[in-house]
Amino acid sequence: VFLEILPDYHFKRIAVNAKADGDFETLITLNDVPRTAEIHVQLVEQKSGAVVGEFSQTVDSDSVWLSHSFQGVKSWDPETPILYNARFSLRLNKKILYQKIEKIGFRTVELTGKDGIYINDVKVILKGVNRHSFYPTTGRALSEANHLEDIMLMKEMNMNAVRMSHYNPDERFLELADSLGLFVLDEVTGWQDGYDT
Repeated sequence: VFLEILPDYHFKRIAVNAKADGDFETLITLNDVPRTAEIHVQLVEQKSGAVVGEFSQTVDSDSVWLSHSFQGVKSWDPETPILYNARFSLRLNKKILYQKIEKIGFRTVELTGKDGIYINDVKVILKGVNRHSFYPTTGRALSEANHLEDIMLMKEMNMNAVRMSHYNPDERFLELADSLGLFVLDEVTGWQDGYDT
């Protein structure tokens, strides 16, 4: 159980689509919108801390689409899972009202009919397992060590993918998988029916 205390103005949701060529698009949902506010996005290399680029856009509704093209980013792939910190700030008169950091990788995922999945224009064959969030001595209460043990076991068996099972996985598992180059098929409720496109 988590108790989260948030300020009067904050982000409810951040969704990011970062392509291998540096094109960046994000949908940000806010709980409320202060007049004349702006959202500032700063992209930082995770290892070196160097600022890759930044941009700002004024906010006029509680749901905002932002787009930008970052130059010189390195793409994410399973062998070199390069991640960046995207720092999202809600600002009013240059004062930060709320800030959140999301770890992101730049990758282009394409599904072609009768041909398969391509990541950054390279065809990928997914080899992996199904995973339930469970451990013999703790049940569904898993530690970071449990998550890491499962991921490393999959990687040691030359797997590149894991399918989650029907319920929301721990966000920390998803972060670890992303940082170690493991594709995740995040199976959510509704698995018994077909999905749309």
